[in-house]
Amino acid sequence: MTFSDPSSNIDTEIVNVSSEQAFADVAPPVGETPPQVLARQAADGRRSSAWRLMYWVLDDDPRAILAISTLDDDRLATHLLEFIALGSWAGKFFVVPPQIRSAHARTRLRTLFLPGAGMEMSLAERVLQKGSRDKRASVREAALYILGMGAFPGITPILIERLEDPVPAVRLQAARALGHAGDMSALPALIKALHNADEQLSGQIFHALVHLGSAAVPALIKESESASPWIRWHCMRALGEICDDRAIPVLVRALNDVDHSVAWAGAKSLVHFGKRSIEPTLRLLLLTEASPWMVETASHVLHTLCQRDTRLTPYLDPVIKSMHGVAYRIGTPQAANKALAQLSADGMLPKH
Repeated sequence: MTFSDPSSNIDTEIVNVSSEQAFADVAPPVGETPPQVLARQAADGRRSSAWRLMYWVLDDDPRAILAISTLDDDRLATHLLEFIALGSWAGKFFVVPPQIRSAHARTRLRTLFLPGAGMEMSLAERVLQKGSRDKRASVREAALYILGMGAFPGITPILIERLEDPVPAVRLQAARALGHAGDMSALPALIKALHNADEQLSGQIFHALVHLGSAAVPALIKESESASPWIRWHCMRALGEICDDRAIPVLVRALNDVDHSVAWAGAKSLVHFGKRSIEPTLRLLLLTEASPWMVETASHVLHTLCQRDTRLTPYLDPVIKSMHGVAYRIGTPQAANKALAQLSADGMLPKH
């Protein structure tokens, strides 16, 4: 999934007067004011100093980075976050040279908030956490976007809080940041948010759950019994991506789920386990009366495994053919039992 830059939709009102635009496109002289002075003046809200300081940052002038990192003043970081989100400084819009209006410039300015890249870490985290509760949605979104870029300790509670933000774009950035944080304490909140999530947000929550890895498996197994097909579908996908053997029985049962989309998600996830999925799938066919779509999903698993390892074809192809025969309800269990016996006798099944 590709994430949009939360500040890419900034209104061009900062350059909405043609004469001012022409002036901005011909950058005024930067001057010789030391960056340390510019940083203090920018913190006071002076826009002329702000753009000059940003110019030096984009020019990779070490004096500018030093000036920002040594200035113990939350206002500078607060104004910078506002500029990234809205294009304004201290509540006022202004005209800046083209190179400071670019997407690359915003990306470079964001890095100033990251640990070891500019500001003192506790100051940056403090400003970003405050920004994540700002009344302006664009500022909240920008703050969460940056929090998701860096290893900030102790941010999970605010990210969980923002999962219930009224603005969808903000919720999306909160889920993204939780995925990067990898904090297991967020698991219940992520699953809760999944229940009412739209397609875009649910996709990001899915990635966050996968990032949590095997630690998330017990909760996902529990949620796979949800009455909601939407939840079961996401659980099947996440369990397949995590690929923890504890998920195999759940995915095998899903091949016969009453919801066809869940059954197919189970089938596609089960093939991630390779040979480890053969015996459980055959036992399902042996012990469970085949339904029309269990035939489809189980066939997909066995056929995919044969494609990946042609040595399995002589054992599994008769089962696949039986499932597509006229008397599949009678022939499938017999074929599955025979395949299990032959695979076991020939040492083709993984050892438990």
